[in-house]
Amino acid sequence: MLRRLVLLLLLLVSVKAESQRWLIDYPSGETEVVNFIGGDVSGEYNYSVGYKYDRFKCMIKPIALCIDGEGSYKDKVYHEIEKGYFCYALRLGCGEVFVVALCGAGVEDEVYDSLWFAIINTNLEVMKEEYVKIEAPYFSYGNTIHALENDNDEIIVVTQVTDDIQSEVNYNYDYAFYKVDNDCELLECSYLKNSSCYADISDFAIVPNTNLYAVFGNGMNPNNLETVFYIDDDLEYVTFDFIEDFDEYPNLLRPKFMCVDRWTDDGLLMSVQSTQTKGVNEWCPMVLKMDSDMNVVDVLNLERYDTTDYVSQYRSMLYVDSTTIYISTFWYRGRLDGILPKNHATIYLINDNMELLGRKTLEMTHFFNVLYIQATSDRGCLVQGYVDDGEQKRAVICKLAKSDFEIAVNVCDVSFSDENVYPNPVSSLLNIDVCDNEGKSVKVEIYDMLGRRYLDKDVVLNGNTIMLDVSPFPDGMYVYRVEYGEDSVVEDVFIKE
Repeated sequence: MLRRLVLLLLLLVSVKAESQRWLIDYPSGETEVVNFIGGDVSGEYNYSVGYKYDRFKCMIKPIALCIDGEGSYKDKVYHEIEKGYFCYALRLGCGEVFVVALCGAGVEDEVYDSLWFAIINTNLEVMKEEYVKIEAPYFSYGNTIHALENDNDEIIVVTQVTDDIQSEVNYNYDYAFYKVDNDCELLECSYLKNSSCYADISDFAIVPNTNLYAVFGNGMNPNNLETVFYIDDDLEYVTFDFIEDFDEYPNLLRPKFMCVDRWTDDGLLMSVQSTQTKGVNEWCPMVLKMDSDMNVVDVLNLERYDTTDYVSQYRSMLYVDSTTIYISTFWYRGRLDGILPKNHATIYLINDNMELLGRKTLEMTHFFNVLYIQATSDRGCLVQGYVDDGEQKRAVICKLAKSDFEIAVNVCDVSFSDENVYPNPVSSLLNIDVCDNEGKSVKVEIYDMLGRRYLDKDVVLNGNTIMLDVSPFPDGMYVYRVEYGEDSVVEDVFIKE
């Protein structure tokens, strides 16, 4: 029996950049390039940190902004550092932040030989500071830095170093770890020889209820696949784990640019890129729910099949609370006949049950690269990056409120057949009839009327009926989608009671 219903489907809406709460288009001179590559919220203020590069003088200096809730800001270039730039900012109490800069003595050199640890306040004054020399024979080419605060109010910093002058070409990097107290005094440091050809650091986290720290990336393993390796509280290497079993990599995720912003006793959420795509794009953004042994428990796929939609390669996951988790992506198609196209940055809102709650799209006239996302004091987010029009890069920082991630109502005429889905209404086991593809895998998705995803899994067919347990679902109306071929899709609705 075929029936037709007119449903009010609540769809995720994309909103143009003009409607965000405020936007800072940071000025750059004709010979200057400014990039804000890190930051954090502290009290009622947001800090964005990075560098100002003078092309004419070949001079690079650290720069910081302190921004209030209305978008007004103070800025400062730290001229006391001869050459260097801020890599990271970490929130402290009283509105202050701990910042890390790479710096070096030779202005013309491409290498950095020191770290500058400092605490700055809302007036961007340096309250405490410490210069730490990178121990010979190591130095840095200006590599990634991450920092975190442990339960003892100590700050742990990790970065890449090298003793190979050709490492920019050969990727021959090792690791340096530093432990600092809240007066910026260096407590200890450790240098770790890398056993992999690569040494990317995509994130750094504390393992709950242990004295271990986890470094996410592709170091410390001979296979050069994405892993997490662990060091102890003495900054000594312990072991490493692959993300999922190594034997599954040829057919599974191959995650890249892993970002973790929440790790509890039950496991962790991680945003990643994967080459497991179904659209025209090269990369697929997704969120993984992991257990503590780095096995994938659940997957939220954020791929948009009509675009090349990347997860940002920097801080792409932001955990505010259990109902407010932001995932940043940006869309890039590349140059067309030398012309930079319009680009989009899309920020997704999810919760810790992996339900998609909304999204907001920022559209820029030219190439827009999202470099960082950080929380605001009102549970919103700050998106910072740069716009490139082919001649000049402009630093851009915009504030989004949680309420900006709206749901729009759309009237949709939907038909469904009791012969395809039964029983309907259903209380526990739902049967979906599809074409007989014995032994083949199909993709099954279920959404509620708010567009929140309740199921996303691959099922191997045994006959032509898929049986799903929907008893945990709240009562209401749902849309299901079954994809079992390039052009074979079944979409329908059912009622859970």
